[in-house]
Amino acid sequence: MRPESTSAAPSWRLMQLVSEYDVDKAAAKFIGRKAAPIFKSDKKTGNYPIMNRENFKKRATDNRAPDGSYNRITGDFGKGTFACEEYGLEHRVDEALKAEFADEFDAYEWAAKQLWFQTLLNHEYRVHAMYSGGGFSNTNVDTAWSTTGSGVPLTDIQTGIDTIEDKCGCTSRELSLIIPRADFREAMATTQVVNKTLYTYPGVQPASLTAAQFANMLDLKEVLIARGVQDSTEEGVAETNAQIWTAGVMYLALLCNENAQLREPSAARTILWTRRSATLPIVETYAEPKTDAEIVRVKADTDEHLVGETDLFVYKLTNT
Repeated sequence: MRPESTSAAPSWRLMQLVSEYDVDKAAAKFIGRKAAPIFKSDKKTGNYPIMNRENFKKRATDNRAPDGSYNRITGDFGKGTFACEEYGLEHRVDEALKAEFADEFDAYEWAAKQLWFQTLLNHEYRVHAMYSGGGFSNTNVDTAWSTTGSGVPLTDIQTGIDTIEDKCGCTSRELSLIIPRADFREAMATTQVVNKTLYTYPGVQPASLTAAQFANMLDLKEVLIARGVQDSTEEGVAETNAQIWTAGVMYLALLCNENAQLREPSAARTILWTRRSATLPIVETYAEPKTDAEIVRVKADTDEHLVGETDLFVYKLTNT
């Protein structure tokens, strides 16, 4: 029977199952931790040596002299520096609110998840800003990939692979491609990729090609599809969603694994000062008696920075 009353009471128990935003899946789209792998440091600031590539690429004469002596050579070292900066946010959890909905949801978890996501969003933003402001030389693709019949993404990317391999001595299997979502989709639609897919992955639709399959096609370590999004408007203004990583700009980069030693070459790093935050990020709580509330804090001490000389570990490719 249909109820006669037109009034409705909110069901908090059901509402806890509904969310306007899938936080965990949205956070999984961030690539900052791979585009700038974490190195855990017990120091807030410090230096580390960088072995100059000229020590290895320039040929040295090794003919023995008539007097029996050998040519002596020297080697130079560069120096990398880091200085971690503290980032953090807090959320006030009112004791009355916590008690009122104690049977419905965990107020601490609700607060911590907001803070956790915001911290990762800001880290993603800083990593992108680091790459976009890196001063890399720009190489335009031969033909815009939106021109599906003549765009050649595999050829364009291979040129970058060869360039970095020759510069720093690595192999393609150590390189990662940072590619915005829109450019990945355009690449998948080109005739060159479609034809390659027919022979490499028979039965797979090119539009369904995964990042891992595309990486294998190019013999790369990994393809990082940048899909992180933010609302770029101010509070109270109609929502405008914008991709964090700029469409049309890609980076082919030599990137190490997380927690690899600093002596291992990598285009970028996130130095994490572990004495203040053992993980990225760390969650803390403390009481605020004057407001009868508990404060949830999420923070991290990091320095996101590029390593090595410009263009050594990074090849910037623009899809215009």
